[in-house]
Amino acid sequence: MGRSLFTVPCFGVRFLTDVVQAMAKLAKTLKAGIVAGVCGVGICAVARKIKLSSRVADLAQSVEAVPFPGARLYTFLASRGFRPLYQAIADDIAKGEHFERILDLGTGVGYLPVELAKRDAACVVGVDTSAEMIRVANANALASGVSKVVEFAAGDIANLPFPGRYFDLAVAVNVLHHWRDPLAVFEEIFHILVPGGQFWIYDYRKGVEPETWRSLESGLPFLQRLALQFGPVASSRAAYSENQLTALASKTHFENPEIEKLTLPLFGKPMPVFLRLKLHKPARNGQ
Repeated sequence: MGRSLFTVPCFGVRFLTDVVQAMAKLAKTLKAGIVAGVCGVGICAVARKIKLSSRVADLAQSVEAVPFPGARLYTFLASRGFRPLYQAIADDIAKGEHFERILDLGTGVGYLPVELAKRDAACVVGVDTSAEMIRVANANALASGVSKVVEFAAGDIANLPFPGRYFDLAVAVNVLHHWRDPLAVFEEIFHILVPGGQFWIYDYRKGVEPETWRSLESGLPFLQRLALQFGPVASSRAAYSENQLTALASKTHFENPEIEKLTLPLFGKPMPVFLRLKLHKPARNGQ
């Protein structure tokens, strides 16, 4: 009897503690949402007045990891606007030759590895500098039922934790213009590719006409317009031109660079604002 009398009050205290903690978390979440909303509206209002939006967006492109407000907000904004893009890129990769081991650089929340796994890729690994992104990517893979095929790791993309001659394809989507030392990344990728392996780089085309962006922006809700300006539009300004890509590739050990303009979905609309650079590691004497 004494034991049951002791247990009941403890359960009651534990229950009340859980309720209080849950209420505190809810209050914190609501507060963060209100602050983020006010800040977002405030930033846009100020940007309209003193025209800082493009400068702030351009500054964000110099950051290799996702800046404030982080992976959760990125996931919220990207789920509808960017996921079809990764589905289209996965289709582009899957329609070519078969690749046994694929590495996704700057994987973010893991959309591309998940989509590749759905298309029967044997092994896909995603790497990102942000540990928070990797946590979200693992959750996405688990929710999509592909966690046994896909792996994620947080790390330095210029110093990858993989043996040489391991992957036969490396992919980078919309991250090249973020890299402070792209040549170091290229050499690291060259090292981990098997002889005859390939490196495919998808990125925004530099100098997209403003009218092209306006045609997309006009039909978007507020948050997606904000994501468009801080993402694709700013990325296009920071991206490499075709001549710059060719010059960059010439400084590496890769051969036969192929550059192609692509039309891919963005916020639900086909947009001719992308480039794809294919690089090949020589099949002979590859190190």
